Amino acid sequence: MIPRPQSTATPRLAILHPLLLVGAVLIPWPQEWATARAVMDRLRTPASSTTETEASGRSAGYYVELVEGHGRRSTHHGRSDRTVGFHEAEVIQYLDNDFLLFELKPEAHRTLFGRPFVTNAHGMHDYPVVPEKSEGTFRIAVLGASMDMGWGVRFEETYIHRLQERLNTVDAGKPGRPRRYEVLNFAVAAYSPLQRLEALRRKVMMFEPDLVIYSATTLDIRLMEIHLCDLIRQRVDLKYDFVRKAVASCGLTDDDVRLDDQGMLVNKPTLKRKLRPSYWWLYDQSLSAIAAECRSADVPLAMIIIPRVGPEDAPSARAEPVARLSAMAAHHAIPTLNLSGTFDRDDPSELAVADGDDHPNAVGHERLFEALTQAIAADPRLSQLIPCRTPSKKPDQWPEVSSTNRPKSNL
Repeated sequence: MIPRPQSTATPRLAILHPLLLVGAVLIPWPQEWATARAVMDRLRTPASSTTETEASGRSAGYYVELVEGHGRRSTHHGRSDRTVGFHEAEVIQYLDNDFLLFELKPEAHRTLFGRPFVTNAHGMHDYPVVPEKSEGTFRIAVLGASMDMGWGVRFEETYIHRLQERLNTVDAGKPGRPRRYEVLNFAVAAYSPLQRLEALRRKVMMFEPDLVIYSATTLDIRLMEIHLCDLIRQRVDLKYDFVRKAVASCGLTDDDVRLDDQGMLVNKPTLKRKLRPSYWWLYDQSLSAIAAECRSADVPLAMIIIPRVGPEDAPSARAEPVARLSAMAAHHAIPTLNLSGTFDRDDPSELAVADGDDHPNAVGHERLFEALTQAIAADPRLSQLIPCRTPSKKPDQWPEVSSTNRPKSNL
């Protein structure tokens, strides 16, 4: 386990007080937390469910292609006629013997799905920004993967950038409010929870955030698997004690990690089968380390759960992983906004960047933005930090968004 940093600073929000970790265990949970409580019990023996395993298999090919290259043909009309591999797009740079494995290239200028994809000097799909924060600026840093990064859309169309626009249009400069809000996009396609933890420590904190938002999806377990297998294949140091502990407990043999002449894993199916029971425990430990990092820096932390486009995030398919994500966040006293039902009332063909691609297009990001601002406005703690007015759309036009927060305490 990673030693938890100590801090004598007074937290900006009570939601990050270390004593709440005790409260999350000792204080009786309300009835609506019964499901989450049961799921946390399951994390102690975290074998993947059949549904998750099947979904992982269906998603496997696309996300391996996304990271390692070679897009696939698409027949969807009115948009790009093919998906594009992450490697093929030439927007990433690989890192030798590095836990992150890869990152977005700085100052990249490409066209993907008919739209410009640009990065700033720090390798963010975002506008130019400097680490030094101007006086009167409130910074929100978002950690996530391809959905949040904005795969297939301009950065101005992402829900992250639209949140910044909303805050600066509605709230900036009001009495008692910052003069300016900056919502910085640190998401990178295919980043696992472990890579998001590393990005937080290595990159995010130097930008002095006032709030960190961790974005989770039902695909995160698959991204964890891809990351771990690539770390093992490339013989990269596992870096974190809890990762080393998990991998050591899987009983791997030399044959399980043997490489062929091209440097590829010979027995990858066996390796994945042995690693699979550790994934949810590793996710829980990753969130614990992220929460500790933010608490040490006196930075509030919140989590959002966002959907993919298509049937793999249908209500029945996502129910268990969403419950697990919510339970883990509650266990670590991380307030959570569950946006997973945002796309339920829409035709997936109208929201995807291309046929067979589960990333949201500009319309999908608009849906996410409105759902997010609605959820923030309904949350008494987050709305104090980033006050968002209720979206202009009528409430019945949007799927119901739940705000899942920590158990009550006397703090």
